[in-house]
Amino acid sequence: MTLRTIAVGLFLTLATSIAHAQPAVTTAELFAGNPVYDEPKDRAKEGQGLRDDPPLAWRTLLFVGDKLVTTVGQEIWFTDLSEAKPVVKRLAGKEDRAGQSLRPGPGRDARFANIFGLALLPDGSLVGADQTGNCIFQVKDPFGPGCAVSLIAGTTKAQESVSPGNPPNVGDVDGPGASARFGLPMWPATIGDATYFIDEGNSKLKQVAGDGAHTVKTITKLPDGSYYAMISLNGKLYTLANNTMSEGFILEIDPATGAIREVVKGRSDKFEGDGAINVSGLATDGKGLFTSQSGQLLYVTLDGQVKSIAGTGDYFDFRQPYDPTKPQPADKVQLVTMRRVMTAGSNVFLGYKDNAVYFSSIDTTPYVERLTLK
Repeated sequence: MTLRTIAVGLFLTLATSIAHAQPAVTTAELFAGNPVYDEPKDRAKEGQGLRDDPPLAWRTLLFVGDKLVTTVGQEIWFTDLSEAKPVVKRLAGKEDRAGQSLRPGPGRDARFANIFGLALLPDGSLVGADQTGNCIFQVKDPFGPGCAVSLIAGTTKAQESVSPGNPPNVGDVDGPGASARFGLPMWPATIGDATYFIDEGNSKLKQVAGDGAHTVKTITKLPDGSYYAMISLNGKLYTLANNTMSEGFILEIDPATGAIREVVKGRSDKFEGDGAINVSGLATDGKGLFTSQSGQLLYVTLDGQVKSIAGTGDYFDFRQPYDPTKPQPADKVQLVTMRRVMTAGSNVFLGYKDNAVYFSSIDTTPYVERLTLK
């Protein structure tokens, strides 16, 4: 064996090691909310601190610079992490416990029926999917005085009453946003000025173009399954789901061609767990993917390697003695969440910023854990 052969072999081994390098969690700490607050019907108040009671019902985690935006059913809230003492503020929408409606207009006057995800456009606007309202909406100047909501595709006219059992404008029609039809949109993600979303009722991935007409186009048919998240990375889309065979899977989709590649697929043991498949949440560090399975935070490389990087696997209830309000090492943190069969959609939402993963859990009362990486 020549020195050159040895050198090439070492180089390839090193390159493979670097390509498959996975992050590690050092510590986990409660960032927001209160997982042991026992009055789930109480609502957060504007101006309260991140860990004040009653806790905000955090779901989607979208970072926009130093601001963290979340959806709370019929509302959009945010906090500015650049402030010395960050507080929560309502950005758009307002909960109506008597019913659901859909209405464009100034942010705080707008109304949503049931928001299923948010994403960021290059101009700083937010784009979201209202599943029950059956529309894609846009929030312009979200943090400024001109904050306004417009309904850009699907249901584009105000609806004074929206019924979950009979959502408006259901169909499967591509074309200009005002005449396009789909069935229960969810999990928007953006690449450039185009917005992509999952059309749950038609099992399709669709695009809303960044043109003046907000033209809707079908990109591809999706494999059968229940979908729980979608994000973009390096011009590709990644989505997380499970099927009726109790298999979880992550797909990579090329929006230019509609080509689909399975990143990873398997039963719970493939995702470092046992029992039922319970995958939920997606985020990225720009190299690979973070997701969760039954009380564990996982890192998935784009070639399908899966590793648990935090969590004990306890997720139904906190196993005592345990204090969720105190910082914990990676192998001791209990990432408890409500059983997914008790939720309409995901039970975990993930975000990533400044070498930390943010884990938003729907429990009896929601909370957000910040897991610092090294």
